[in-house]
Amino acid sequence: MGNINFNGIEMVIPENWTDQGMMTFTLPSPDPKVKPNIILTKERLPQPIDLKTYFFKIKETIQKRGIKDFKISDEREIILGGVKAMQMICSWDVSAMKKLLGPQQQKQMADVKPGQHVKQVQISILKDQLAINMTASFPAEQFDIYYRPFQNFLKTFKVAA
Repeated sequence: MGNINFNGIEMVIPENWTDQGMMTFTLPSPDPKVKPNIILTKERLPQPIDLKTYFFKIKETIQKRGIKDFKISDEREIILGGVKAMQMICSWDVSAMKKLLGPQQQKQMADVKPGQHVKQVQISILKDQLAINMTASFPAEQFDIYYRPFQNFLKTFKVAA
């Protein structure tokens, strides 16, 4: 399969293993209760699918969560690392999402108050049967502050396999 070098951690992946996974990055925040983050997932799809159909399924899954106040402010095709991608920017009241969670997860969100909005950038990339999804979540009122370093991060993105 190949080698993985992840910020000082290196591994050799055996030939018969599949490398599907997730990485989470947190951005610095002056508020210890706020964790702006980027989640990157990689999966190998069982069969080919076109980008717009794949992205529609992702968007539909998000919308079916039933999050009150969920709004899409932008949706477009972009090029990322030389590969076509779809991007959606959406927002919602985090307290509305809290109501959809189980009791244990609700405890973890004890500091979340009504009117606390998150703004999220969802990006999907397909290269052959490799699907890469990136979800960047930032406090809505500070979106522009975090979106700039996220854009710089995207400029470094490459899909090798």
